[in-house]
Amino acid sequence: MEPYSVYIHIPYCKKKCRYCNFLSTAPEVKDIDTYIEAMKSELRLYKPFLSNREIKSIFIGGGTPSLLEPDQLKQLIASISLSLTIKNTVEITMEANPESISAEKLKAMHNLGINRLSIGLQSFDDTVLKSLGRIHNAESSFAAIEKARSAGFRNINVDVIYGIPSQDITKELKGIKAITPEHVSFYYLTIEQGTPLSMDKIFKPLNDDSFQELYLKIHEEMIATGYDHYEVSNFAKKGFQSVHNMNYWQRGDYLGIGSGAHGFFKTGLPWIGMTAQARYENAYPPSAYIEKALSSDGNNVFPISRVEVLDMDAETLENIFLSLRTWKGIGTNLVKNKTLMKHLTDDGLIQVNDDKLNLTVKGMCVMDGIVTELF
Repeated sequence: MEPYSVYIHIPYCKKKCRYCNFLSTAPEVKDIDTYIEAMKSELRLYKPFLSNREIKSIFIGGGTPSLLEPDQLKQLIASISLSLTIKNTVEITMEANPESISAEKLKAMHNLGINRLSIGLQSFDDTVLKSLGRIHNAESSFAAIEKARSAGFRNINVDVIYGIPSQDITKELKGIKAITPEHVSFYYLTIEQGTPLSMDKIFKPLNDDSFQELYLKIHEEMIATGYDHYEVSNFAKKGFQSVHNMNYWQRGDYLGIGSGAHGFFKTGLPWIGMTAQARYENAYPPSAYIEKALSSDGNNVFPISRVEVLDMDAETLENIFLSLRTWKGIGTNLVKNKTLMKHLTDDGLIQVNDDKLNLTVKGMCVMDGIVTELF
């Protein structure tokens, strides 16, 4: 059967950033040990259903997964291996923040088989970092990369946020050139309601022209530096595209483990008696998840809080949207508005070759509108 991916959610951070609306909270010391036990219980539940399928990628995200101590991480990796089947060529990514990784911890991660590191640098400018509520500085970002290289990591992603007032994108691009990561994710600053940043009047979205100018500059500079712009927000050196993220964008199956984690299976969720393709979400907050997961042994009650069954229309729309995020493109037979397709081609927003439609870089700036109008 087709290999699938596993996402592990660690919902803990030392401090919540001002822009963050992710599922994360500050932990007590004992919380993480109990949480690890809960995830081990959840993983055991899936053994009868998935042990005959191989895992091609594992992504340990959060939160700040690098808060885990080496022994806790060892328990987690061992539990995945005991309950599920892992391919020899598996990609194992772990998210980390510069302030939470030491040389010793990085070496332990690498020795445990983690072969890809995703570091949340966000910016190389101390003023920008402070405005975002980050608790590290640019100096510690450079130090984190150096320590990761010394520990043996040869596949490193860094996250960078752009669209921040007073930010000099040239400085960010210069920082990337200095550390030469294998992969870079550029995320546009989204101001989510309810976050501290949403109450700060300084932070306002860029107008369309300013956003397009900034996006095109990032694209041009990264291409010139030797990266492939293979997805709307992602750049990779040859051979270093994210296996895990590509699985998402290609609508591959993935298992979500942990509080608030999401999973998706085209083949259904047989562990809860569903045969239709569906997405699910685990219980949140962590206390609710832990209670459900720890009580699951012996009674096969999964810590799932919500299930969404996807019909054919939802599947088609997802396939269109996700395919257009990458250079895979979509068949022109799905286009409803053929007249608009001609106008968008003339305007340089899409390109059509034979029966295949792709967004141009300029088109990616207005992707949502194009998808809505064309399909």
